[in-house]
Amino acid sequence: MTMADPANSTFDLLDDFDHVKTREQVTDRLAATFTQFGYSAFLITGVPEPPSRVEPHYILNGWPKEFAEHYARENYYQDDPVAAWCRRSTDPFEWSEARYDRNTWPRAAEVMKVAADFGMRQGFCVPIRRANGFQACVTIAGERPDLAPRAKRAIHLISLYAHKKAVSVLGPDQGSPASHRVLTHREREVLLWSAQGKSSWEISVILGVSERTVNWFIANASRKLDAVNRTQAVVNAIRSGEIEI
Repeated sequence: MTMADPANSTFDLLDDFDHVKTREQVTDRLAATFTQFGYSAFLITGVPEPPSRVEPHYILNGWPKEFAEHYARENYYQDDPVAAWCRRSTDPFEWSEARYDRNTWPRAAEVMKVAADFGMRQGFCVPIRRANGFQACVTIAGERPDLAPRAKRAIHLISLYAHKKAVSVLGPDQGSPASHRVLTHREREVLLWSAQGKSSWEISVILGVSERTVNWFIANASRKLDAVNRTQAVVNAIRSGEIEI
């Protein structure tokens, strides 16, 4: 396969982005450009902290349909080593740089094996920090993509523009934590008071409800956040952007 000239492909895409108006146009134009670099799949998404699921944070999904469905069904995000590396990295990286121990983290190895089975054997990820503090990324993969330094620099620039264009087309809050909260207003309120050290009885007095009702809200929030107790529910709620303290 003849790889793209990085500079020409980059500026051709940036010129075209001035004219595309819809999600489908952005997706098709981006996929065509990534294909020139040997990539067959891409995803633009937010990268929330587990136990939050990633699917509600998708901005543009260019993964193979069957892989995306399997990834969601198995909740692979919690054990995806690329996603884990992205959450603590500010620099673009190859998927192979997301190190993990197969013996102590076998499910991470499973995630990468399944990706390879779907033609995503090698990949490149560009972490993105938005002005509102929300973290996102553009991650792309293929069988044998061009991973030369010049090509990766081009992909880095393309990814930044692609994310900006996708957000502008779909709306500024697309993929942000606030637009995909799973807790109700009262559940967030109860956890916020809990985070400030208030007991169930104290919260019941503040909110004018029974202590039993407070505990019911906490139990519901804990279930939604995959937490085993109140403290973990508060921590998970903070990590996922449900509450701020």
